[in-house]
Amino acid sequence: MRTPDFSLSPTERLRAITQRAFPARAELTSLTVGTSVRETWKQLAAAAGVDVWTLARAIAKDLDLAVASDLTSADPFATRLVPEKLAAEHLILPLREKGGRLVVAAACPIEGGGLRRTQFVSNRKLEVLVAPPEDIETAITSAYSRAAEQQGNAIGTLRWTEQGETVSASATEQSAVVRLGRSLLLEAIEARASDLHLQPFAGGGMVRARVDGILRRLAFIPGPVLEAIVRYFKAQGGMDPTNDRVAQDGRMSLVLGSRDYDLRLSVLPASRGERLVIRFLDQTRVYRLSGAGLSSAALQALRRLAMNTSGVVLLTGPTGSGKTSTLYSMLAEINRVGVSIITVEDPVEYRVAGISQVEVNAKAGLTFASALRSILRQDPDVVLIGEIRDRETAEIATQAALTGHLVLSTLHTNDALTAFPRLIDLGVQPTVLADAIAGVVAQRLLRRLCESCRAPVVAPLLPDEQVFSELTGELPAYRPVGCEACDGSGYHGRLPVTEIVEMTPELGRAIVAGETDIAKLGELSQGPLSSMASTAARRVISGYTTAREAMRVIGQRFWTELAREFQRPLSARAIAVLGSEEAPSSGASVLLFETNPDDTQALAAALRDARFKVHATDDPESSRRLVEENEDVVMVIVDLDVGANGDSLAMLQRLRVALAWSRLPAVVLVPEHDRTLRTILEEHGVADYLVKPVAPETVIAHARAVLAR
Repeated sequence: MRTPDFSLSPTERLRAITQRAFPARAELTSLTVGTSVRETWKQLAAAAGVDVWTLARAIAKDLDLAVASDLTSADPFATRLVPEKLAAEHLILPLREKGGRLVVAAACPIEGGGLRRTQFVSNRKLEVLVAPPEDIETAITSAYSRAAEQQGNAIGTLRWTEQGETVSASATEQSAVVRLGRSLLLEAIEARASDLHLQPFAGGGMVRARVDGILRRLAFIPGPVLEAIVRYFKAQGGMDPTNDRVAQDGRMSLVLGSRDYDLRLSVLPASRGERLVIRFLDQTRVYRLSGAGLSSAALQALRRLAMNTSGVVLLTGPTGSGKTSTLYSMLAEINRVGVSIITVEDPVEYRVAGISQVEVNAKAGLTFASALRSILRQDPDVVLIGEIRDRETAEIATQAALTGHLVLSTLHTNDALTAFPRLIDLGVQPTVLADAIAGVVAQRLLRRLCESCRAPVVAPLLPDEQVFSELTGELPAYRPVGCEACDGSGYHGRLPVTEIVEMTPELGRAIVAGETDIAKLGELSQGPLSSMASTAARRVISGYTTAREAMRVIGQRFWTELAREFQRPLSARAIAVLGSEEAPSSGASVLLFETNPDDTQALAAALRDARFKVHATDDPESSRRLVEENEDVVMVIVDLDVGANGDSLAMLQRLRVALAWSRLPAVVLVPEHDRTLRTILEEHGVADYLVKPVAPETVIAHARAVLAR
């Protein structure tokens, strides 16, 4: 163990430890950390390119300590030795007493990190384990909530004032609840959150804010406080605060200086309390295409679509992909005195001057379809429909387009071309569809790299950077680091990436002919704009975002579309490299079926080193029970050998019968001399087999490639 440098602050010493553990990461040398341990961990993990538990193992190794393997079983006696305020302040969780020592998990396990105070208060020598701060914070809330619940059950629910008067538990000081509710709203707004989530969690309440599409934790609060805040917001939002058995929706307004917000509230009963989500809608936001962060080509294409005098323009994508914002920006391009614009929405999200906005009210009989019929009698030039979700609405929208109206709407499909078969499924005739559609835009939002801390990409390349370079022939420009400006995430703000299909005569003829194959429609729709994956790739090359962020939002098809567009193969090795950083190798389990356990010890050890959990068995019936009892099993690796267990083919057949129901992917290791088994596997279409002898690393890479398909 090295002699600590006491001239450095605790967080600076954590940075120095991380730099020693990851010497190849140049970003750690120039990284400036603050005084917050929680934010320092975020910055260090991002700069090192690892997850927080890998960072915990590196810190523990440097300090000659162990990593906390289980934070969920803190002994109530141990928590009574350390006040909750002290534990929360220094992120130190008392776990148990062992041999006169107090075992604690700490996020800053060095001198100055609160250990001396904990030792003094508990009057015990400490045995320190290392764990990430957010996991410790969650465990502290859970452990102390359980302890408080046990104590409450022991003495009943009576509470008294200093004068001995009984106070109801529900008579919490209302001003305190109001102040807390307001502070949570303000903190979420200051963090640029689109939503605020309050939900029961671990015996208390967790408060999170969705910033740039990702949920961030803001606070943990006691269970009774969560109940009081939810009741307060329900009352303010026009809901029934006494009814906690049904889902409710409400709305409220918030004026913050010169900014005006509409707040949409949704309450859902859950097993341990009510879950509340608040969406922030900034009514002072100015919508325009030129300020939306679109590429130049996409900007010009959207303006062409908005300038159509008739036709349907569709925005597609999942919830939260910015469809509504793009629609309002397109309306802003044509919102003039001489243009009549009417919208029908559920609900009206943003109020726009000069536009008549109608809100759907199903209870009163005002649906999208009925509202549209009335709107068309109002002589509009442009109609915006919040969403096309049924046959009647789709037919009215297309008929309106054919009678000289420009119709803007949204549709829930994964990409632009899928909108055509989707509308046909809704009942729109192909001939009508080909004439009515002017264009379809698929959109996603990618997090933008923080310009205050992003770092140029240098060797060694991260796995996603390596594969990106292999497919495109280009290097990503920057990678995320993390700083105070971006809350340690490495990203600040979001930018749209689009896939735009404008109707062409060739595409129209194919739709009329009944063509629904997406690949063939794609060949006919090739225009000046590329696929969404290609658009995102150019953002990566220009340094706006990262390949990993594009893969997070677009999915695995980001890589397959790039391979097709750049006409380069996506090799199994490349998929395996990506898989090494993805979920299948992080805490997932594999079933290792072994007919000769002595030969598979090295493979089992290698799988564990690769962060797989391994369940080993040599009996088909035991294999079935293991899979039934362990839902995290994602693959079966079968190591066959002729030996004491008899014929390998017969054993494989028994295993197939036992596990056929699970539909798990499998990799079979076949002895080199067993050519009969290899022939039978090939005849049955089993291509995922490897011939022994084979290195464990090869088996792991092959398994990851199978999981990544």
